[in-house]
Amino acid sequence: MTTDLTLDLWAVLSLLVGQAPLDAPKLASTLHSPVVQRDIHNAWTDGFFGGPVTLADGVRIEEAFLRVSRRDPSNAWGLVLKIDGSCVPRAEVLRRHEGLAITGHPRGASLNEETHWSRPTPWGKLGFGFAERREDCLSSILIAGPAW
Repeated sequence: MTTDLTLDLWAVLSLLVGQAPLDAPKLASTLHSPVVQRDIHNAWTDGFFGGPVTLADGVRIEEAFLRVSRRDPSNAWGLVLKIDGSCVPRAEVLRRHEGLAITGHPRGASLNEETHWSRPTPWGKLGFGFAERREDCLSSILIAGPAW
């Protein structure tokens, strides 16, 4: 089941960042979507999945994956939003989020591999991924705590 939000991508991102550190209830509330815990075969973290969610600007959060440390949930957490639907151009991301630098490159194994642009923040790290298959369109967002 897809949830439709009246917010655009930038409003959703602002809401999520404003709630750091993130947890499953905050994610579910922001996305207006159920968030389900799944076994990710790791004794140290819990994994939660939500989505898909279609946003007002035609952008679709295909999947939201939140991993949270069992020992240090306020510092060791990470959320990845897989983005699809309407193209969010790289130039728009770079214009809205100053100080981003390339922190990861595709290695040539798949057109789904991403170039990552990220920057540190007071609460952790913010990153944006652009897959080779649509290299000018946003394909993922990372919001992570300081220990991630």
